Amino acid sequence: MIRHPQIPHDNGYLTSLRQMEHLFSQGCQSRFNGTTMADLATWQTEKRAILRDLLGFHAFEDCENRLYTLDSEDCGAYTRTKMVLQTEAFVYMPFFVLRPKDVATGERRPSVICPNGHFNRAKESVAAVRHEPGVLEDMADAHTHHAEDFVQRGYIAFCPDARGFGERAERATQGKYECSCTQLNRMGIPLGRSALGMQVYDLVKLIDYIQTREDCDPARISAAGLSGGGMLSMYLAAVDTRVACTCTSGYFFGVLESRLRRNTHCDCNYVPGMWRHFDMGDIAALIAPRAFIVETGTQDDSNGDSGMENVYAQVQITARAYQVANAPERFKHSVHDVGHRWVGTDVCPFFDENLKS
Repeated sequence: MIRHPQIPHDNGYLTSLRQMEHLFSQGCQSRFNGTTMADLATWQTEKRAILRDLLGFHAFEDCENRLYTLDSEDCGAYTRTKMVLQTEAFVYMPFFVLRPKDVATGERRPSVICPNGHFNRAKESVAAVRHEPGVLEDMADAHTHHAEDFVQRGYIAFCPDARGFGERAERATQGKYECSCTQLNRMGIPLGRSALGMQVYDLVKLIDYIQTREDCDPARISAAGLSGGGMLSMYLAAVDTRVACTCTSGYFFGVLESRLRRNTHCDCNYVPGMWRHFDMGDIAALIAPRAFIVETGTQDDSNGDSGMENVYAQVQITARAYQVANAPERFKHSVHDVGHRWVGTDVCPFFDENLKS
């Protein structure tokens, strides 16, 4: 232990945290400071390009997006079909499609992409595959099955395994119901990629597929997720303007408190260079004026040491962009006295208002 009066220490250890906090104070250099809609449009064009580059979109290889249908299950009011989409060379993404049975021939419904978070199971917990181990626990603990909520309201829901999760686990975590984000970052960062970037890119390719479906309205594609699924939904909407409405639940806060100081979270939260440009409110500002709702639990430990104060600061950053865009009603913050879980009481009506009216 080193305890010298002139040497700053952390319980006798010479850590890098203070330096990282200092560097963060010089970061977030891409914040929107304009005052007009033209300023916002210019800022979004420039910063969206930076975000896509940080996520590694320049490194991804386009390919023929082969599609495979594996099986289908009758779930009463809807069918759940399992499919696989090729998103890059050698890369395949399994996903469920939850489709209401009352879709008429020639009818185009709104659709919602529901990425998974870090729970017992991945797409199975989102798509309410109740017979799979761990799913009922996820449903009870965090209401992870919001895709079923949407399909019951008439949406066609798409529930993919994020890269590194579920049936996409790398060798070190296969069969353990653990994510492989650490392995993805270790392999990808030296090649100009990141786990988050690869996961978001897969969802962009999923949008490409959704746009080809005769039962989905290409102008009413949305995304909604809890925890890491909320992160993926928000980043997807930030980089791809085809997303008309978005929800992040349990994932909206200042990253200094919640991810830099609390630096034991999953590797998918960490992208080289990201915090030099963006905090979370800045990412969400790229979505304006498209519809965006944030759902927060006041008891959610993910919010950071200062709790809701750390959330509200980011909400204000995003709200300013919507004010400048003359669309304040398209940004909503739904707050509930709960922990880290999906509530949805405001989310589904908000989606209906922006996608069905």
